[in-house]
Amino acid sequence: MAGLTISQLDWGNRNPNQFIDAAVQNTDVLKMFTLVDGVKSKYQFPIADASLTFGTDVCVFDPQSSASIDEKEMSVSTYKWAFKNCKNVLQNSYRSLLLKKGANNPETMDSEFKDWLFGYFAKLAGQKVLQLAASEIRTEILADVNVIKPSASSNSLTDETTILTDMKAAYKNMSQSMRERLFGVADRDFKPAFFVNANVYTAYQLAIAAAEKNTYDGTKLGLIETFMGMEVHLFATLQDTEMILTAPNNFVMLVDDYADPDAIQSEYKPELSSDYVWGVFTVGFSYKVSEDIVYYTGA
Repeated sequence: MAGLTISQLDWGNRNPNQFIDAAVQNTDVLKMFTLVDGVKSKYQFPIADASLTFGTDVCVFDPQSSASIDEKEMSVSTYKWAFKNCKNVLQNSYRSLLLKKGANNPETMDSEFKDWLFGYFAKLAGQKVLQLAASEIRTEILADVNVIKPSASSNSLTDETTILTDMKAAYKNMSQSMRERLFGVADRDFKPAFFVNANVYTAYQLAIAAAEKNTYDGTKLGLIETFMGMEVHLFATLQDTEMILTAPNNFVMLVDDYADPDAIQSEYKPELSSDYVWGVFTVGFSYKVSEDIVYYTGA
């Protein structure tokens, strides 16, 4: 029996091709990454560069300017989850009043619960994707000799009395090209930013408030100003001992099909009175330019 896609079921009129999008939208930081769609296994990401050489003789054509394009190999992996719901789970609860009459009908969940379940599955998938983002980027950074890796003076970056000192130290270790982009001298679309987890983010917020660099209302609402002109973004699955400085679009997210209509599927098996729900998605993470990353970590 062929699997029925969610669009054929009563899931709050949701479209199954929204599943991967919903997973990403639940994790704000991933929306800032460069997205590469249609990757089955490996992808050669093009990284272009160019330079101009200037002369003064308008009557001479001297082609000393240059352009080049390198390729960086990136890869993806496939992940699958599965959920089984037997009809008697809800029949034995008060929610059985919401189910259709008849012992042999294919309804195992009421429409309200199905709607909630779809959204929550997307949220949990988003959490998994965010964990993969941090672990895959961290693994690549640690093995990359071209990434700038200064060490912090402590094991944790969650101390509100020292976090600003740590951020200043990380800031001072930026490359020349990162500084030029920050100040608008070079490519402004590649402007660097801080990425930290919730604990480090909280320490920064408290430090800013203690230093009276924020208004009372701004602190109360959790509004945080930039640090040295750099935005501070929450990357929840980073560790307490690390922060990353780079442009958001330097990170790369690769997927097989961002609008995959088969990313979530369901099949009802009457002989077991059960709904089988499962999802499959392919994703991978990397970054473009090593030299434009500062990975600041505890000693």
